[in-house]
Amino acid sequence: MDKVELVAERDAIVAQIRRYAPAISPLFDVRESLREYSRALNQFPVPAEHMKRQRVVRNVLNQRVEAIFGNVNGATMYGAPDTPLAFNIADHHQVLNHPFLIPSSIIASVSKFLQTAAQQPIVVISSGDVPPNNFFSENGFRLHGKKVPIFATSERELCSYYAECRTFDFVERTKRADWWHRFTPDEQRFLLELQERIQAVDFSGCSSYCDQISRIVKNTWPLMFEASLRTNLPELLYVTQEDLTSHLLLELLGEDTLLSRMLFDATVRQHVLDNFRGIVVTWREAEAKGTHFFWRKYPGKERTLRMYVEGNQLVPHDTRFKHLAVPLERSAILELLRTKELSPSLFTIFTALNFYCGVRPLVGYGSVQYLHLMEQAWEKTLRQLGEHREAELVSSVNTSGFVGGLALFFKRDGGMLRAQYAHDLMFDGGVRASYLQQVLAMPFQDIISVGVPDMYDYYRNKYIPASEHLRLPVTADDLAALSFAWV
Repeated sequence: MDKVELVAERDAIVAQIRRYAPAISPLFDVRESLREYSRALNQFPVPAEHMKRQRVVRNVLNQRVEAIFGNVNGATMYGAPDTPLAFNIADHHQVLNHPFLIPSSIIASVSKFLQTAAQQPIVVISSGDVPPNNFFSENGFRLHGKKVPIFATSERELCSYYAECRTFDFVERTKRADWWHRFTPDEQRFLLELQERIQAVDFSGCSSYCDQISRIVKNTWPLMFEASLRTNLPELLYVTQEDLTSHLLLELLGEDTLLSRMLFDATVRQHVLDNFRGIVVTWREAEAKGTHFFWRKYPGKERTLRMYVEGNQLVPHDTRFKHLAVPLERSAILELLRTKELSPSLFTIFTALNFYCGVRPLVGYGSVQYLHLMEQAWEKTLRQLGEHREAELVSSVNTSGFVGGLALFFKRDGGMLRAQYAHDLMFDGGVRASYLQQVLAMPFQDIISVGVPDMYDYYRNKYIPASEHLRLPVTADDLAALSFAWV
C-alpha cells in the first residue's frame, strides 16, 4: 500500500472515530510537539474544594506507596502539597509489556526525562480488575513476537487484584509448553537473566501478586533505557486503583459526602443507578454486565462476583451466593473494604478519585470516551438533586488527557517498521537518548495517528453500529511508515 492509500485509509478511520467517539476528536488536531503536549497535561487550575480533598488522596497514596515500596518522602514524590494531582490511569497492573501501554508513563511525564538531575518518581494508578491474561498481556509478555507465559491458560478467569503471590518461573513454563526452542540462543540467555533478576527482587512483605508486580515494574523499568539515561531516570511506581480507592473510601465514607450519599441514601442511589446505566464500565443489569459500586470476592478463589442493588442490599448476581449479600450500611461496607472482601468498581474508583476529589485522569482511548460520558452523567445527576456547586466541580475536571494507546518505539525489521514491546527494548539495551529526543519533538497529531486502527477496533465494538463497520486493511505498523519514517 503506497503513501496515498495509507493516508486515505487512516483518514476514513479517523472520520468515523470522530463521529462516534467525539471526546477524542480534538486530539487528532493537536499540532504541538509531544514535549509541549505533555507539559500542558500537568498544568491546570483546580477549585479550592478539590485541592482540599486531594490532601486526603495524597496522604492515602503516601501510605500505600510506603506499604509497597518502603519509606518514601511524599513531598519529594508529588511536589509541593498544593500541587494539583494528575495520574496516568491507562496502565494495567502487569509486567511492562505492550507497545500501547509502556509509553503512557513517558507521555504523562516527559519533563522528567533527559534531565541532568535526579527526578521525582512517576506514579501510575493502574487497573487491577483485569485478568492477568488480558488483551495487553496474553498470560505474560512478548519477546520479538513470541509469547512468554507467566500464567497458565487455565488461570484466565482470575482477577489480578485478588491474585495471590506466585513464583515467576516463566522460563520453566515456556519449556513445559514446548516453546523454548522457538527462541534463539541469545533470546534464551536474555530470558534466563531476566528471570534471575525478577526472582532476586525482594518480595518480602508482599501480600499479593499486585504487590509483586509493583516491585517488578520498579526494578525492570530502567532496562528499557540505555545505561546513560538510567542515572537520573525517574522511578516508576505502580499502585492499583482498587487498593488506593479502598483505603481512600475508608477515610471518606465516614463523613456525609457525595460518596456516602450515593451508597447510603436510597434517593441519591436510584438517580445514580438510572443515569449511569449503559455507560461502558458501569452496569447493564439486563445483560449481566458490570456491577453496582463494588465487586465481591469469590469465596475461595482469586475471582470476583458482580453485585446488584436489591432494596437496601448489594446482592450477588450469581444466585448460588445470595447468602453473601451486603447491607448498604456504612459499618458493613467499611468492614468489607478493610478485609478486602469488597473491591471498588471502576465507576466507584473514577467517581471517588476524579469526580469527587478532582484528580486529573491521564487516560487511554477507552477511558477518554467513557469518562467523558460519566462526567456528563454526574452533572445531570447532581443537577437533578439540586447539588449545583458539586455539578460545577465535576464539570471542572478535564478528562481528555490522552496518554495510553500510543506507540512510540519502532524498529526496522526487513524494511518494515515494527512496534517494540518492553522486552524487545530491554533485549537491545534500551531506548537511546537520541531516539527519545526525536520522539519528544514529534507533533502529537503524528503520534496519535499511528494508533487509529487499534482505537477503531475498540470503538467499533463499543460505539459504532455494525452496519457501518469499516474493514481494517491497515495496522499501526503500517501507519508508522507515515510518522516514523526517520527511524
